[in-house]
Amino acid sequence: MLKPSIKVLGPSLLIIVSILWGTSFPLIKIVVSRINAGEYVVFRFTLSVILLLPYFAHSLLKNRSKLLEAAGPGIILGLLYFGGIFLQGLGTGYTSASNSGFITSLYIPIVYAIDVLRRRFNYNHKFTLALILSVVGMYLMSGGSYESRIGDLMVLAGAFFWALQVLAVDRFSKKYFSLDLVFFQYAVTAITGLAFSHASLVSESLVEVLPVLLYLAAVCSILVGVLQVLGQKYTSASQAVLIYALEPVSAASFSFLMLGERLGAIESIGASLILISVIISLVEMTRRRKGTV
Repeated sequence: MLKPSIKVLGPSLLIIVSILWGTSFPLIKIVVSRINAGEYVVFRFTLSVILLLPYFAHSLLKNRSKLLEAAGPGIILGLLYFGGIFLQGLGTGYTSASNSGFITSLYIPIVYAIDVLRRRFNYNHKFTLALILSVVGMYLMSGGSYESRIGDLMVLAGAFFWALQVLAVDRFSKKYFSLDLVFFQYAVTAITGLAFSHASLVSESLVEVLPVLLYLAAVCSILVGVLQVLGQKYTSASQAVLIYALEPVSAASFSFLMLGERLGAIESIGASLILISVIISLVEMTRRRKGTV
């Protein structure tokens, strides 16, 4: 039985995670307007790994066996994380930051769908309703130009990777130390990103976005990565995704403040349908998934 303070700690950390994730969407939009999505992934996560090197060196000397135990799970997380972050960055370059935030939140109904397919949940009409609302919402939000529809579909593809990453974090966070997992996750993300791009270290565009990349690396990658693993250690996956529903609202708010983006009437209806589908999925997951803390 967890102490009351521990029960509060997990959700509190994940609320911070959701807010900080929201800040990343307009910043990603700024970065991928200057450099390509592959370079964005390489530079962001190479910076993250460099910042984590002192910890890695210390752990290698003091507790090598424990560190290396996390390598396998960390590699799995890294591959899933790369899929999500690369497709999200690529898609955000062709759509609005607000759209990207709401469509990314579809990983929550996807988690629900995976649980239904794995038969952890029995099928019912609420699953169908959430699926229909999310599809209609996605269609309304991507009703603009051909490029925006392609961008939204890329972000949606990334949402599938985020769903698998959240489930993997739920599994591994109970056994492995958060910084160990985060280091290997970001190292794999950076290496995989390098294979998908031809990054240049002397680009003027890179110099322009370097401060933003540093923020994304230090705050939205390292800090958020540690807080996510710690937060999910003290919550169930269903509780975690319930809190993550704050992310698209945070993304839309920061996109308005930083970029002046506003959702049109049709897009607002689509965003509302997506949020309703997310809430239906979350309520049903919370009610039916066993093992809540």
